[in-house]
Amino acid sequence: MSLWPYILPLPRNRDDQRKLFLTIFGSNTAIDILQNLSIEEKAYQKDLIKKLGHSNKTIIEKLKTFVSLGILEEAMEKSVEKGKVVWLKCYKPTNLGRWIILLLTPPEGVDVKIVERTLKELFELYVRNALKLCRSFGLNPAILRHIFETEMGYQPIS
Repeated sequence: MSLWPYILPLPRNRDDQRKLFLTIFGSNTAIDILQNLSIEEKAYQKDLIKKLGHSNKTIIEKLKTFVSLGILEEAMEKSVEKGKVVWLKCYKPTNLGRWIILLLTPPEGVDVKIVERTLKELFELYVRNALKLCRSFGLNPAILRHIFETEMGYQPIS
């Protein structure tokens, strides 16, 4: 079996982690919504309702939950349609939201620039937290450097 190294930064609080997992993976509606969001562009609530085969109420409830969990940011945009001013609700993924969308996107479906930016963000986040973990347990952070240099093919200087 070939493995793809998905990485998903999670909330630190266990209850928040549980709620996050149940919200995303406990419903086809949640997965359908997330798979229909762009990593970088906003999505309009009315378009998601039109596109997905779920009830308006269910979609709106999931979107509200995604906002409360920090997966999406919500905004209102003013628009003119048929001569009338209307307000459109739109959503854009947060950092956490982008990682979750990437988790649900086949690797071959992701633009290389997005992969590059995401790898940089994830690596920085991971290194920062790994160093904090080393310090909090009194471990020498050099163990991380050794692993990194070994994987990069650097030969230790004797």
